[in-house]
Amino acid sequence: MVQLSTVNRIIKAYSLVGFCVAAYALYVEISLENYPDFKPLCDLREYIKCSPAFISPYAKGFGIVRYIFGEDSAFNVPNGLTGMLFYTLSFVLSCSNSDKLVNIHYYLTIASNVSTFYLAFVLVFVVQELCLVCLTTYFINAISLLCVSSKRRELLSLSVHHKPCKGD
Repeated sequence: MVQLSTVNRIIKAYSLVGFCVAAYALYVEISLENYPDFKPLCDLREYIKCSPAFISPYAKGFGIVRYIFGEDSAFNVPNGLTGMLFYTLSFVLSCSNSDKLVNIHYYLTIASNVSTFYLAFVLVFVVQELCLVCLTTYFINAISLLCVSSKRRELLSLSVHHKPCKGD
């Protein structure tokens, strides 16, 4: 089994990388909104472009929040900003081995992967582009789920092995 300290370091590392990718996504989205001639580095080829994903209605509030709270709502923030918040929380939560905080981290990670599947579906079937920034985020979220699940399993294993028997 992998030691908790190793898993926590891996979580911190992917959280930092995820934060940077999300910050880049936010930068590209804001730049595309403000500068029509902006050409992001992630627009590599005719069929590999991130611009269509970041200017689509799904780039803010996952394309859902606008229907609930309106287009101009404070909740309708760019997905990159949401990602930055998630990766910051993930980094902070990796500093603890508390059962409660690990469970919170686990369920947040599941939520991030549900949003990943949703956004991947949108990318393939609605936006119909290959976005390397998006794919990188999806990969990071999958690694996130594996690491946090591993940490949770390890903590459960430790708590089962260290509980006294009723007869003791």
